[in-house]
Amino acid sequence: MGLLKTVDEQGRTRRWTLKEVVQGRPLGHPSHPMFVHFPVAFYLAVVVFDVMSRIAPTPGLVLAGTYLIVGAALASVLAVTTGLVDWWGMVRGSAKRRIATRHMILQFITFGFFASMMVLRWPERHALEADTIWIVLGILGYLVLVVGQWLGGILVYQKAMRVSTGGSAG
Repeated sequence: MGLLKTVDEQGRTRRWTLKEVVQGRPLGHPSHPMFVHFPVAFYLAVVVFDVMSRIAPTPGLVLAGTYLIVGAALASVLAVTTGLVDWWGMVRGSAKRRIATRHMILQFITFGFFASMMVLRWPERHALEADTIWIVLGILGYLVLVVGQWLGGILVYQKAMRVSTGGSAG
């Protein structure tokens, strides 16, 4: 039917709802998994760039790491929005929602680590090398992120959250 309209259960043509669009239904694919890769990759790159700046001091690595935190925060807006829409639709008290809640809390904690790092590093964003505290915060934040992503994987691969087994988008 297309990206603007779909056919409901009674065979009537209708527009996609905002919730359906945010969830990626017009694309036939959940949207949350498409967006989470960006902050995950950016956070890892921050840690790698900071460690590299200690091995070969280069102000470009520190500045790039700083901008990657900004990029991760911006990309997180889409990941959080789509994740919250999915979370809100889960049955309260269900195993899926409990896992999703833990996943969400860990992702917010990750953001807290990197936001704290950003506050510390912004005045020094043109430094030759990363401060040790930035590296420590980045590693801790990334470890929390990995556990949170593992929980997200459980939702998809073990609990089949938002996994479609047939039919097209419409």
